[in-house]
Amino acid sequence: MKPILIIGGISKDNRGSVSFNNNLDLKHVKRFYIVKNKKKNFVRAWHGHKIEAKYILCLQGKAKISAVKINNFQNPSRKTKVYSWIIDNKIPNVIYIPPGYANGSKSLSKDMKLMVLSTTSLKKSLKDDYRFPKEIWKI
Repeated sequence: MKPILIIGGISKDNRGSVSFNNNLDLKHVKRFYIVKNKKKNFVRAWHGHKIEAKYILCLQGKAKISAVKINNFQNPSRKTKVYSWIIDNKIPNVIYIPPGYANGSKSLSKDMKLMVLSTTSLKKSLKDDYRFPKEIWKI
């Protein structure tokens, strides 16, 4: 499976608005955390898992999210295709990062805040944690 953008929406009327993502199935989510980078254009990358999947939603500001398939977790190819999306807090689009991928983010606004939903417990995630230098692929 490839990473995908799960499209959300917004409905407006004279009372205000309702933002939603009716295409998102959260039955496998075990936990969440919130990421806030220290400044605009800050790159936080690359973090991968063999077992864990993630869902990423922008709560505030704007971000570029990228993901790459890891062909070898000890020595990954630098030529791997990079998937990228720009998300913001205006529409609740969610990016799904499947197992076997690494992901990274870049703040496109100073106030960017991301919610990351994980399919594993923290204990399991720490045993399935792979970090790669931010220079290995371009966000």
